[in-house]
Amino acid sequence: MDSGEFLTMLKDCIGSKVSLVIDAGLYKGTYPSRIEDVDEDSIGLAHPTMRGALLPVHRSVQLKMSVEAGGALYFSLVSISKGLVRDNLPLLWVTPVGEARKIQRRLFVRVPCLLKTGLFRLEGENYRPEKEEWMYVNAKDISLGGVGFSVPREKARLFPERARFLVELVLQEKRYLLVGKIVKKIPKSEFWELGVAFEGMPVFAEKPLGNYIRQQELAGRQS
Repeated sequence: MDSGEFLTMLKDCIGSKVSLVIDAGLYKGTYPSRIEDVDEDSIGLAHPTMRGALLPVHRSVQLKMSVEAGGALYFSLVSISKGLVRDNLPLLWVTPVGEARKIQRRLFVRVPCLLKTGLFRLEGENYRPEKEEWMYVNAKDISLGGVGFSVPREKARLFPERARFLVELVLQEKRYLLVGKIVKKIPKSEFWELGVAFEGMPVFAEKPLGNYIRQQELAGRQS
């Protein structure tokens, strides 16, 4: 995927988690970040930190960047172009160098589950706020990046590809609302498999969902 296609794809991934890797030197290490903005030729990232302070960076230095988009993990070399502060948030702007590669592994651990999941359509050509209702499905698997489920063939039309939904999860009797987008829609004999990618993971939901995933992973190993 060339840099232009990569940037276009990332415009739909605001809030997605990013890992930046520095291979050598004084600041060698892996630094978490997230996508805050994307323009025509560069990506605006939350400026990574080191020991509680902003990571020192220099223009034109190259880093390795990985990001999950559309349920897949992508890797690209990026070059630091500028740094600025917007709305009190320090941003680090980087420009892709060469092509982005799709890596055949998940950024997030995905575990099987039977969570009752609510979905409420947020937008679209046929979207009617006054007529929209919550739809409930039993999730088949879940990760910090998204949730997968199946629906009968006759209901697949209710879940157009790229449509955005409010996603309701109940964990330990507490209700959490996330925003997600349909990124996978695969027809089977009598049903459709669908996948929703979360548009970022708020702090208040990340810990309880992460705990649930670890419990499911442990239970799977013991079974």
